[in-house]
Amino acid sequence: MDTNCSCVRRSGTYYQYKSIKSLEEYTIEEKNNNNCSYECNSNCKCGTYCGNRLVQYGPRKDLVVEETSDKGLALYTSKKIPKGCFVCEYAGEIITEAEASKRFKSNTDKPNYIFCIKENYAEKEVRTYIDPTFYGNIGRYINHSCEPNTKLFILRVDDTVPILGIFADKGIDEGSEITYSYGTVNVNNISGKKCFCGTETCKGFLPFDPSVSDTQHQDYLEP
Repeated sequence: MDTNCSCVRRSGTYYQYKSIKSLEEYTIEEKNNNNCSYECNSNCKCGTYCGNRLVQYGPRKDLVVEETSDKGLALYTSKKIPKGCFVCEYAGEIITEAEASKRFKSNTDKPNYIFCIKENYAEKEVRTYIDPTFYGNIGRYINHSCEPNTKLFILRVDDTVPILGIFADKGIDEGSEITYSYGTVNVNNISGKKCFCGTETCKGFLPFDPSVSDTQHQDYLEP
């Protein structure tokens, strides 16, 4: 990897790897929690495999969508995923807050997949809404867990629009369901929808963010 590259220098994370072309073996490492991650892109002089391109190449292989008895569809892996390895992007349409609210209110009897990313720049908060309902990928099938096995990272590639990268936060065994946390559950942000994660520390309900309760988004992320 070219450590003189501006993308690498300003990124809050970097990738470790044994072979530059074995993308499924790349692991993400944090160097600055306050910075989002930047991958090399079409504006760089780097080559196709430069050591700082991963999420832009799409989901890892061996991901399987299956029906569950209590949570609807879920995402599983048919191959062990080591800690730090990339799973997939949470991909979808980038929509406005007004459109997010409109879609939620007209879609009360169906699952809500809208994800709200909240980023703070000095005193300004910027929100990005991702909706994979019509255009997305398998990331939409990842369910909440009070003991998730993945972690979300905010990345940028070719422009300023944030990308949600989902990475293994621990070793995920073959045949395991892939999960992430929709947020912290407490008395002020209980959604009223039951949680079926089945973990020992299950809070009983899915979380939601009170600050965006007008749209009732279950998913949100603050870096």
